[in-house]
Amino acid sequence: GPLLPAEGVTLAEPALDARIKPYEDTIKAIATGGGRILAGTDAPIDPYGLGLLVEIESYVHAGLTTFQALQTATLAAAQALGVDDQLGTIEAGKLADLTFIGDDPLLDIRALRDVKQVMKGGRLYRVSDLIKR
Repeated sequence: GPLLPAEGVTLAEPALDARIKPYEDTIKAIATGGGRILAGTDAPIDPYGLGLLVEIESYVHAGLTTFQALQTATLAAAQALGVDDQLGTIEAGKLADLTFIGDDPLLDIRALRDVKQVMKGGRLYRVSDLIKR
């Protein structure tokens, strides 16, 4: 079934943790076994990529290192799509598609939620430029 909390259950309650644990165990086993985990999103169903950010957070909760979790949406995704010569890492000659956040996600993965600016093809955008209110 869906990984949504039952009515009256908050995200911090043991009942939800118990429902999510098999999913997390599977993610950890795949990663430990050398499998490739890729982050994805259901945007525009989820508001402005929030689902992607929460999914990356869930990988850390499942036991991936923060660096591994970040790579599910960067290098691993680019490799899976066969475009890692253009995307996935910050290197000279690659597309300048970057997200600038307010703090270091390696210290706290929730820092991903604090998007300040986005660079697409070398052009810088503020979040307020991208979201119509």
